[in-house]
Amino acid sequence: MNEHFQPPMRKKRDEEPFQRLREMVDQFFDERPLKKMLETLDEYFHETFSRSYIPIDVHETATEYVITAHLPNVKRQQIQLEFDDQLLHLTVHNDEIIESADDQKHIYKKRRMHQHTTRTIPLPYPVTEKEIKASFENGELVIKLPQKKKFIDID
Repeated sequence: MNEHFQPPMRKKRDEEPFQRLREMVDQFFDERPLKKMLETLDEYFHETFSRSYIPIDVHETATEYVITAHLPNVKRQQIQLEFDDQLLHLTVHNDEIIESADDQKHIYKKRRMHQHTTRTIPLPYPVTEKEIKASFENGELVIKLPQKKKFIDID
C-alpha cells in the first residue's frame, strides 16, 4: 500500500477545457456573412469617427503663441481658417467618392461623401486678424500669434 496516487491521464483533447468553445467562437466569427457584416461595421466606424477630431498642440515662447493642427492626408485646398473675436474656427472639408467590390467582383458599391470637421480654438488674449500668421506644410497647420503676456524674470 505504499503506492503513490496518480491522477488518471487526460485525453489530449481535454488538455484545455475551453478549446472546443474557442473553436466554436472562431468558427462563428469566420463564417462569411457574419465576417462581411463585421467588416462593414468596422468600415463604418472608421469612416465616421476617424476624421471627426482635429488634434492640436499649443505651446508658448517668449515671443509667440503657437498652435499646431495635425492634418495628415489633407490638402491645402481643404482647409478653411476663420477668425471671430477671440476664436479661431478651423474647418477641414472632405469630398470623396468611395468605390468597392468583393473578391469575386460581384458586389459593387459607389458612395459620394461630403464631410467637414470643425474645431474651435479659443485664443488666450485679444488679437487682430493682421497679427495671426498661418502656414501649412507636411500635414501640419501652424498658426502663430504674437506673445502678449508679460513674463517676469525671477532672480
